[in-house]
This record gives sequence, C-alpha cells and structure tokens, in this order.
Amino acid sequence: MSLLSEEDLNDFISPALACTKPTEIKKTKIKNNVNEKGEYEVGVDDGEDETLEKVTITLSDCLACSGCITSSEEIMLQQQSHGVFLEAMSKCDTNVTKLAVSISPQCRLSMATYYGVSIETFDKAFAKFFKERFNAVYIVGTQLGRNISIQQAIGKLNDWKQSEEHKHDSRPRLSAADPGFVIYTEKTKPDLVPLLLNVKSPQQITGALLHETFNRSYPDKSLYVLGVMACFDKKLEASRPDSEGEVNCVITPKEFVAMLSELGEDFTRYLDMSNDEQILVQMCPDGWDSKLHWCINNGSSSGGFAYQYIVSSQRSLPIDVQRQSKIVTIAGKNNNICEYRLINIETGDTISSASELSGFRNIQNMVRHLSLNDTNIHGGKFPKRRVQSLRKRQVTQVSSITNKMKSLNNLVAQPYKSDFIEVNAAPGGCLNGSGLLNEEQSTVRKRQFIQQLETMFHESFPIIDPLDTLRCDKLYEYQFHAAEPQKQKDIVTVGNTW
Repeated sequence: MSLLSEEDLNDFISPALACTKPTEIKKTKIKNNVNEKGEYEVGVDDGEDETLEKVTITLSDCLACSGCITSSEEIMLQQQSHGVFLEAMSKCDTNVTKLAVSISPQCRLSMATYYGVSIETFDKAFAKFFKERFNAVYIVGTQLGRNISIQQAIGKLNDWKQSEEHKHDSRPRLSAADPGFVIYTEKTKPDLVPLLLNVKSPQQITGALLHETFNRSYPDKSLYVLGVMACFDKKLEASRPDSEGEVNCVITPKEFVAMLSELGEDFTRYLDMSNDEQILVQMCPDGWDSKLHWCINNGSSSGGFAYQYIVSSQRSLPIDVQRQSKIVTIAGKNNNICEYRLINIETGDTISSASELSGFRNIQNMVRHLSLNDTNIHGGKFPKRRVQSLRKRQVTQVSSITNKMKSLNNLVAQPYKSDFIEVNAAPGGCLNGSGLLNEEQSTVRKRQFIQQLETMFHESFPIIDPLDTLRCDKLYEYQFHAAEPQKQKDIVTVGNTW
C-alpha cells in the first residue's frame, strides 16, 4: 500500500467547503449506529455491528481537488506506489525489460540526512541497492533534465517578451514544474492556462532522456523508469497523457523506506559498501557526463528557474550595460515570496524580473491579481510596472551612484508584475515536499528543519551552470487542457491551507 496519510497533505489543494460535486450519501433504512443522514451516532447499540460502505478516491481527486471531486483521469493511487513497482519487477523478464532509476536532489538530501551520512555516501549506497537487488542499468540524478528544462523555459520567455502577445498581455508567465499547481490551474482557472510555460519538468525530461539513450543502445529491449521524488503529486505528473511512457512509476522517500522494510532489507548494509568509487560511473548512461546529473544549479532549492532567467537576462546585455546592471534579491511580504530584479544602477530602471512564490495562500493572491476579471485588469491588459517613473523621481533626489545603490535596499517585491513566476504548491518549495522524511511534528520545528535543509542543500552539492551546458534541440512540451468555465458555487474556495 502507498504511504499517503492525512498529515502528508500539506502541499495539495484541499476541497472547497461548498463542493460542486459532493459525495453522494445514500439514505437507507435506519439501523444500528447510522442515522438517515449517513451520520455515525455514538451510544446507539443494539448488539449488532454495521458495515459501512468503503469510500474510494482517485489519485487525481486527492492531489488537485479544486472543489469538484472528479475521476476523469481514472488514475488510482495504487498505480503509483512501491507495491506496483515491486509487482512489475517480479513479473517482468529481466532479459527483456531493464530498470532505470532517477532521483531528485531534494530526496537525496532528505534520505542522506535521515541515515546520517553524506550525500555522496548515500548516492553510492542507493545505486548499489538498485543494482544488486533489481539489476538496474541506469541510476541518475535529475540535473541534466533540469538544465534542459531551464534552458527551454528561458527560451520561451525570451520569445514571448519579443512577441506581439506581450504587448497586449504582459501578465507574467508561470512555471509548470509543479503538477499540483498545473492541474489546479487547468481545472479551475482556465484564463490562467495560457500563462503556463509548456515546458516539461526535470522529472519528465530525465525520463525521456533515459528512454532515448536506452533505445539507441538496446533497440530490442524495453526500459522501466522509476522516479524517486519529493512530492506525492509528482505521481500524477508521470501519468499525464502528454507524458505517457516517460516515467513508469514515482515513489517518495517515505515509500522507499517502507519498501526496504517490506523487502527485509537493511539499508545500512549498502551504506557500509559505499566505498565503491566507480559505482556511479558504471550506472551512468552512455554519453552522459557521469558527474553533471548529480549536481545542482544556483537559485531556489525547487529548481532555480526564476533566478536562472535573471542571470540569462543579464548575460544577454551588451558588455557596457552588464557592468551597469545588478541583480537584486527582494524579500516578499512573507518567507514564501521572493523577487529577483535586474536593475540598471545608473538609471534605476528595471531590465527584467522574476519571482518565486509558494504555498496556496500566496497562490490565491496571485490568482486574484492575474485573473482577467480582476478589477486591476482592463480589457485583458495587465498594467505595466511603474518602476521607471518612480525611479525618475528618485534620481532627481540623489546625486551619486552610492546613494542610488542605497535606495535599492528599499525596494518592495512585486511578484505579480514580474516577467516570470516560479510557482510551488508546498510552502517553502520542494524541500517541504510531503514525501520527504521529515519526522518533526511541531510546525515550528518543521520550519526550522526545512531551513536547515535549505542551508545544507546549497552547501552539500556541487554546483554547475545550467546556461553553460550543451543545448538540446528537441523540445519537451506539455499540452495543457483548460476546463470549461463553470459558475462559481463555492463561498470559501479552500477549506484549509497548505
């Protein structure tokens, strides 16, 4: 069974209080402890037991409920679990079907911390386990896929900024790497779907790359790709129709630990065997850099898309303008909002900007600002940032570069007026993914633990420049489908928060 419990649902959209398609309660003859409303009454006892009807929900129901329970995807939770993976491995012919495993850096950090070892030691033990137990042929990180995802997202942003569309609708483009947010947008905010950048996530691109590499080397065999990811909603991403066959199954670190227990495996045995310096090289696909895909890039611990866009924007400037520019990091109204702004320090003008935003409260505010029916939007045209005129008033009051630089400290984050927003459902991003091994019960302690992980994340991995790696000509794109707009029936959109 899959380890999806109530306390894990911290990065999913909860059902609306006034559900547009509520669960049907069949009224039956009153007997035992169940009254005519379907309520279970305590204290009514005639000596007989009542067997209640089982409730079933689909994976799509629990991951992206938008106030309307739907089973249109017909994806059951059991189809994306370690149990299904084990069953598939037990039934497949290992001479024909081979295994590849990809794992995100957030999961590697979480499990290395859980076992009290370094990232490198965990990586080697992880590879050793899958090689010995399941005869895996590839074990990889997701950075190569992330490099391609970042590059293609930046390319689409640049094309959009130079297009006629940008002149008519300057609302920021939105990242599509978080499947929970994507499905929420598709189901309930169809007017925002055009803002989504249809670039696939590192998980899906990595899976596609593994299949492409394997098919070149073994055209007469098949590949089963297992992804180990931080959030349960990554399971649904792997099951999208436009991602079919890229990643066969997704499990979380919690499920990985549960799988070890079911198999009777002691992972410390593999940790003790982690002195094999060549294991990661041996498990690297042909033609891949054996070190690159285990690295990370600068930016947020959820991918760094926003930061890398600003870095790319700065590098594209003429040399003399580059020297006059500065990337300023501006904190938002809460810890889950951050803006990166590229500013001309001579004039104070904003050249480009991108933001990071996480948590459903912030997403709600973003939706209100970006929706076409918002009072701030006239005729679908989003108001331009008024930075330039504001800066001109400031410039008249200062007479030196030093004073201008001091004024940068007083900037206020304006994520809804940036070029691009990197959106994550979980507050704080992927390091707060519900599938990670965070055993802290207190909210305060959980936040402290996540902050520790954030620091460790940027200190524990080798860092590469995703903009300075080989370009991929093939485009990896989603095909988004906006739901038909329906009359809003809910009074309060979300019953609780992430």
